[in-house]
Amino acid sequence: MAKGLGGLINVGQQTKKQALGGLLDAARAETQKDIAQEGLDQQRKIAEQTTAGTLTAVGAAVGGGAITEGIKVGASVGGLPGAAVGAAIGFLISKLFG
Repeated sequence: MAKGLGGLINVGQQTKKQALGGLLDAARAETQKDIAQEGLDQQRKIAEQTTAGTLTAVGAAVGGGAITEGIKVGASVGGLPGAAVGAAIGFLISKLFG
């Protein structure tokens, strides 16, 4: 009887080890997924900021008159006020479509 009970306990311990191993594997996989998702979120945020900065700069250049060849933006408002308006428009466009 004792011999049969020892074998049963051994089987139970092995099952417990396998179950814990499976849980550890699942936890590792979830942690790796979370790290990868965090990296993707950071890359997306950087891309959005880069797009906003680029469009703001282009808007400022267009509004300020630095880029005028082939681009007509209603009544021309050049200089600093035009640059500010262009920068604001570029920034808004980046937020709407970025």
